[in-house]
Amino acid sequence: MAVKEKNKTQEETNLDDNMKLLKNLRLQHIVDINMIRIVITIWFAAAVLAILPYFRPTYSEVEKRELNKFPKFSFSALISGDYFDDIGLWFSDTFPMRDNFMALNTSVNNMFGINTVQVHGDVEKGDEIPETTTSDYATVEPAPEPEVPKEPEPIVEKVGGLLVVNNTAYEYFKFNQATADQYAGTINRAASILDGKARVYDMIIPKSMAITLPDNFKGDIDSSDQPKSIEYMYSRMLPSVTKVDIYPTLKAHKDEYIYFRTDHHWTALGAYYAYRDLMTAVGKSPAELSAFKEYKYDGFLGTFYSEFPSPSLGNTPDYVMAYEPTQLEHIYTYSKLGERNYCIVSDGNNMTANNKYIVFAGGDQPYGVMTNPTITDGSSCLVVKESFGNAMVAYLTQNYQYVHVVDYRHIGDVYGGTIDQFVTEKGIQDVFFVNNISATCTSSLVNAIGTFVG
Repeated sequence: MAVKEKNKTQEETNLDDNMKLLKNLRLQHIVDINMIRIVITIWFAAAVLAILPYFRPTYSEVEKRELNKFPKFSFSALISGDYFDDIGLWFSDTFPMRDNFMALNTSVNNMFGINTVQVHGDVEKGDEIPETTTSDYATVEPAPEPEVPKEPEPIVEKVGGLLVVNNTAYEYFKFNQATADQYAGTINRAASILDGKARVYDMIIPKSMAITLPDNFKGDIDSSDQPKSIEYMYSRMLPSVTKVDIYPTLKAHKDEYIYFRTDHHWTALGAYYAYRDLMTAVGKSPAELSAFKEYKYDGFLGTFYSEFPSPSLGNTPDYVMAYEPTQLEHIYTYSKLGERNYCIVSDGNNMTANNKYIVFAGGDQPYGVMTNPTITDGSSCLVVKESFGNAMVAYLTQNYQYVHVVDYRHIGDVYGGTIDQFVTEKGIQDVFFVNNISATCTSSLVNAIGTFVG
């Protein structure tokens, strides 16, 4: 009898365990159903909010642009199917929290080392670059004097197709042989005109694609060979022109911050390395970077970002380093408004994100002059440049009493003479032509140099 009661107790125990297990399974089932209901409710609410126009963004802070608007109804658009296509574009372009999701996607890709490569804009193939030898030097005669149009054509500096690799943009370069020959001929004409009056130097600045683009991407890039293009143009210049080839120097410093990622310009550090090469060519000792007062301005989003405002660029803005000579505080510049007094380094904190490059020397002014009161030997140089030169001219104040800066795109607004007259009037000993490589193959810019050269 005792054994029977004991067995019955064991059966009851097993039954209790099974009841508890069944109860737990039922509770888990209820929890799962409730979780599914919650998820469905959240997704349904999100779907409802996503459909309602009120909750959809109309402007992207990351891309700095107006987003697509809901299309207006028309029977013609309905029949052609464009109406529903436009609704699809509006729906995808204005999805709630789109900037946050795009930023998250970029962060996840970067975390796992996924390289995002994008091509933006039209990429045209440049001319074949002729082979050059040392015997090719001085084969181009000085270009003839250009005809001055009654009304000068507008000069536009364009940024062509872009390659975006992760958070860095690169500009394609298209070699144009006719314009390159014209550029070399214009420099030759300047050297001939100034023979016996001033020494002429030419510096062609490569763009970042030739310097900092990772080597594993270069094989598939349909961009003209920049060092070969520079070599070709130098081979077409007279021996009296001192060619300052800065490509090897910049390449040696490619791992440093010498080009911006969101802008087509070089940084002040890249310009400093070029300045050292220039002074070595002149026969002067370059100043140390430590001799300048240093400024840093964060939050720079330049021309590449304006052209292609992708989250990969917008989420990692550049910063601008600027170096101010300690001996002088201002640069006198001349514009249509007359003589004005600009700082050598302007306060970039008060500038918008896309304008911080103009901290250098007052920006693209037609003409400016910097004077170093600690140098009294009467030394004077002239820099004929576009915007790349702005980041370099302040360094020259350590080697010259007077540094004259001419932006050939705008000098006609304030000065009607030629380079010969300018050199004579100002007592210039050294003339530096400083141009990025795209300018040397852009006919409107080369024409502007020619107009000033005369």
